[in-house]
Amino acid sequence: MKYSFIILFIVISFHVYAQNQRYTISGTVKNKSEEVLIGATIQIKELNIGDIANENGHYEISNLKNGIYQLQVTSVGYEAITRTVSLSDSNLIIDFLLKPSSLELKEVRVEASPFKSGPTEQSMTIETIERDFLDKNNSNTFVNTLQRIPGINAINTGVGIAKPVIRGLSFNRIIVNDRGIKQEGQQWGADHGLEIDQYEPERVEIIKGPSSLLYGSDGLGGVINILAPSFPVKNTLGGNILSTFKSNNNLVGTSTMIEGNKNGKVFRLRFSTQDFADYKVPADSFTYNRFVLPIYNQRLKNTAGNERNMSAMFGLAKEWGHVSITISNFHQKAGFFTGALGIPREYQLTSDGDSRNIDVPRQVTNHFKIIANANILVNKDWLEVDLGYQNNYRREESSPHAHGKGPRPEGQLALGLTLQTISANIKYHHQINKKLSSIYGFQGQYQQNKRSGFEFLLSDFKSGNAGLFIYQEYALNKIITINGGLRVDNGLRDIERFLDPIYSDPETISGYNERTGEVKRNFSNFSGATGISFYPNHHFNAKLNVGSSFRMPSAPELSSNGIHHGTFRHEYGDSTLNTERGWQVDLNLTYHTEGFHASLTPFYNYFKHFIYLSPTAQFSTLPEGGQVYRYTQDNAIFAGGEATIEYHFIKALHIKTGLEYIWNYNMNNNLALPFTPPFSILGEVEYKLPFKYTYFNNMFVGILTHYFADQNRVDRNEKPTPGYTLLNFSTGWDINIKNTALKFIFTVQNLADVQYMNHLSRYRLLNLPEQGRNFNITLKLPFTIIGKK
Repeated sequence: MKYSFIILFIVISFHVYAQNQRYTISGTVKNKSEEVLIGATIQIKELNIGDIANENGHYEISNLKNGIYQLQVTSVGYEAITRTVSLSDSNLIIDFLLKPSSLELKEVRVEASPFKSGPTEQSMTIETIERDFLDKNNSNTFVNTLQRIPGINAINTGVGIAKPVIRGLSFNRIIVNDRGIKQEGQQWGADHGLEIDQYEPERVEIIKGPSSLLYGSDGLGGVINILAPSFPVKNTLGGNILSTFKSNNNLVGTSTMIEGNKNGKVFRLRFSTQDFADYKVPADSFTYNRFVLPIYNQRLKNTAGNERNMSAMFGLAKEWGHVSITISNFHQKAGFFTGALGIPREYQLTSDGDSRNIDVPRQVTNHFKIIANANILVNKDWLEVDLGYQNNYRREESSPHAHGKGPRPEGQLALGLTLQTISANIKYHHQINKKLSSIYGFQGQYQQNKRSGFEFLLSDFKSGNAGLFIYQEYALNKIITINGGLRVDNGLRDIERFLDPIYSDPETISGYNERTGEVKRNFSNFSGATGISFYPNHHFNAKLNVGSSFRMPSAPELSSNGIHHGTFRHEYGDSTLNTERGWQVDLNLTYHTEGFHASLTPFYNYFKHFIYLSPTAQFSTLPEGGQVYRYTQDNAIFAGGEATIEYHFIKALHIKTGLEYIWNYNMNNNLALPFTPPFSILGEVEYKLPFKYTYFNNMFVGILTHYFADQNRVDRNEKPTPGYTLLNFSTGWDINIKNTALKFIFTVQNLADVQYMNHLSRYRLLNLPEQGRNFNITLKLPFTIIGKK
């Protein structure tokens, strides 16, 4: 890994001294009525630098070398513009006319498009959200906040742990990229959350559908790109303070960020905290295995937790490109509901009198990351390099108990997992001519996982992946763009043998039992995809993407053999599993005007040797082992789609409805696959109050309903889940304080305090209802110490 960093900085040094001549891109930003747009943002994506339009609408970005750049122009209330420009031995003057848009769902800056084209030209289905959306829809976790987007769901364990689901696919089929590096944190486990500070992301892009070609084997189901925030404007210093409160579990959260840019030398620091108590449910009891058990004070005992997160970024933005290093640490301590490990018993559920106590069973997770990003101008092309190191340490703690005739374990560490990952992504963006662009890429990753504790789930293992790809985009004419590419990957899974000691008495070992055998497997395969985007006019866009992708089995899928307490089950792997192969078709139809937007995104996926965790009719022979689940493979079909309509009867009234449906089919047993999200319909009405006061403005009031149908299409031995409807309320406004605006947002989730069960919740297995009514308050105060002159 150290040699990768050395090579990166040698490349930077080599290009710093080349090409001394510098040029300027300048112009004005106006609307179609020729009114200047003060405060519009103009950014060069490749350099991560930009400018803000002044009182005359003028912008200027200077000290630029010859090259091909992507200009992105945004302003609140207007459609974003993406334009590719070429600097060649002269200054450029480019004026922009932005078209108004009152829609919430609109095309904005798209980073996931690999080429220097806008969101219209690329063929993938991409949803883009900004920080305002995350603040306004602040939920229990970053993943839960994304659930307002059709096609996105979450697998929950309580209220502090969640992992993403895209179109019914999750676990190792979804890639989460943080600043270009794949997040690695035991994502194969349903109770292993996504270790991301929910206050950190500024821009997020969600790619629905096959993405293995560009992102690797695990991108078979989709990708969530958490994008690095843009560098602050040159010679500025500022930040923001954010605070949240949630009534249901008495959550108090804070996040403080400060950033600055001194002549291209940039930094950004953030520190976030969260502390929450046991959460409330609208029920006094629950039924498990025909026993009615109490829920004292309507609080689920031992579901409290806390977080302490920090990040620090230091970077350099120059005419040859930009480079940055980000160091972050995520730390979470969260309790598991007392009855979630083993068989719930009434004496365990008695209130301990302290709703903030984090007792055993609990988990402690620490995720440390170092990420280096660089984008270097090479002649007129761009070399993009992302390097990363991650250390994910997860502790499951519980009270020790005797294992057969063996000695009673010491300490409370039931299961410890230490996963170290080194990653390297290199892309070379080559503009062949005005119509044809190419990307040549390499991705490599190496992992090592060590176990500890008195419980056993999987052995120590090593894992490696490497892939090469080429991807091209061709502008056939002014209304049609075609893209496609090929990729080849190779992977290694090296899993150690594990022997369980057999005791004849508490001190004497009489022999050993093989818990897991040694597994050494190599996997090789290819991916391919092609797509077309048709845009005959400004209002209509049709995209079609067809691809074949694959996924290598993970170490847990090949070798697990133990109690996964957080999910209340005994899991068995299968060392003979083969590579998954998927054939996938994705269609996206979009029509929009200034006050109307409609989209339809059907999809069809056929998977050969689809790997999934299947519930069986067996129960573990180990103490408190629960139901037996086995990793198995069958051929399967996933189909469905999303539909969204947004409309403004008047400019201030925003109406949105969206629906999603996922249908899957196990072709071997003619049943549905487990953990499938139900059909749902989302409806939202928001009214922006037209009046303004000296100290208050941008006021809004909104109502959101979310209907979930019964989920009766379940796998064998999986419980169906009845449907429900949730009602949410929101309001907010800006409070003007001198030269800044304090943003106030008040929401009520589950306003009617409905008692319901989430089909994707891990506590669904215990028939536990979800969180009840929850009042949320969010305050965000931006501040400026040194502003743009």
